[in-house]
Amino acid sequence: MNFDSLREWGWNESTEEAFEALGAPHLEPARILSQREDTFTLVTAGGLRWAHPAGALFHKNSSQERPAVGDWVAIEEIDCPVTEEESSVTVTHSVVEVLPRTSCFLREAPGGRGEAQVVATNVDTVFIVNPADDLNCNRIERLAVAICSGGSHPALIISKGDLVNDEEVEDAVSRVSQLMEGMPILTSENAPSRARDVKESLEPHLEKGKTYALVGASGVGKSTLINALLGESVQETGEVREGDHKGRHVTSFRELFQLPGGALMMDTPGIREFALWSQGGGVEMVFKDLEELACRCRFSDCAHKTEPGCAVLEGLAEGVVSERRMDNWRALKEELESSEERRDRREARRERAQFRRKVKRDKRFSRR
Repeated sequence: MNFDSLREWGWNESTEEAFEALGAPHLEPARILSQREDTFTLVTAGGLRWAHPAGALFHKNSSQERPAVGDWVAIEEIDCPVTEEESSVTVTHSVVEVLPRTSCFLREAPGGRGEAQVVATNVDTVFIVNPADDLNCNRIERLAVAICSGGSHPALIISKGDLVNDEEVEDAVSRVSQLMEGMPILTSENAPSRARDVKESLEPHLEKGKTYALVGASGVGKSTLINALLGESVQETGEVREGDHKGRHVTSFRELFQLPGGALMMDTPGIREFALWSQGGGVEMVFKDLEELACRCRFSDCAHKTEPGCAVLEGLAEGVVSERRMDNWRALKEELESSEERRDRREARRERAQFRRKVKRDKRFSRR
């Protein structure tokens, strides 16, 4: 099977090895471009396909194991194609396997039930979009922690630079440059008339064949940036409110686009709330300075509040770290601990339920 045409969608040697390891010549590799309810739009070596998830995947115990936009999957043709009347597409395939992911950006699903929700998979760099007139350092750090934990690289786009003056933009860049060592920071405008300038400022940071994603709150201008990069109005954008200059929430699902330069960009719905999901060392990467100070504390279990010999409090007194950053660091660590506890409780409930089902099944067999 020739996979060359898939390379422009991020296909590489490791993905090919994972697919070949399935040892199923009747299957076809594909990448998920978008999802509406249980219908996936995929790209294959032979063009676009539409598919439903196989029952075994649809009923996975963990939502993070189910196929998501950005995933490389294995699909097989179904005997009875189904026409989706609302979207006017014909579903001809079934997604039967999700190939190993290079990264998985997660958050805790709304509701606090200890479940994970996939934001983006197989993304090399995730751009956090934050408007210049409403800079939220705590939110940027929160998103950066989740991105690093999932195995992607965080970067920041300060959008809507046309709503403030040059000095305010410079001040915003100066403030966010202290948030994470080495995090790229870009600035852009969001006026439709400046689309060419936006494209020219962002394109040099996008590599052919690499996958990127835009995340941020509703109305920060993600869809406007996508349209500027594509050179056409593909994503619908909402009118800007006079009071706070925020666009209205428009994007309701994730979608992966191929940009003219060959890079791949995923647009995501606006985030109203973002609870962290414990899965990696994101805090240590984003708050490297505070973690290094914490290692010098007198007590290994120091809470960095009132303990004597606390290097973090000493750093605060000397102005090495800000009180805002220290408070956010402590709050995020506590949130991650709570998230892990909820996840453990949910896993324990799931195991108990499985055990009860097994006992009932064994009793039925013993009566025969």
